[in-house]
Amino acid sequence: MGDLKRADAELHAFRAVVGCVLLIPGVAGLVGAFGGIEAMARLFGSDAELVLAPLLRNNFRAICVAFFSWVPLVIWSLAVPSQPAGALRIVLACAFLAGFARLTGWLVEGHPGPIGVAILSLELVGMPLLLLWHARLLRAMRAR
Repeated sequence: MGDLKRADAELHAFRAVVGCVLLIPGVAGLVGAFGGIEAMARLFGSDAELVLAPLLRNNFRAICVAFFSWVPLVIWSLAVPSQPAGALRIVLACAFLAGFARLTGWLVEGHPGPIGVAILSLELVGMPLLLLWHARLLRAMRAR
């Protein structure tokens, strides 16, 4: 009985951590989609005076909605952790790859600021850790 309670507590902790991480695409995705690139710049503490072609602004908003789409997908995958495990793993792997895109931006365009560095760290370190944790949880659930 103690192992079952511990496993449930760990699953709840995993869901809570993932829920906190989902605040990033949840907030940033909606801010960028409906507030535009100026609102996203303010969210990141950057200069909001940006000159971009309307096509790029429009595409930016659409990309932000795609970023937000991770939120319901991950929530759905956490509802039954053993069933759609692939969906969560794909999202976490894509978030990890986003870290390399952010790192490329740092090298090409300069320091992304403290928020960008924090998100970069979360992408390159946190996402692999969440993938490993999720795999461990699945193994433990299958062993029951």
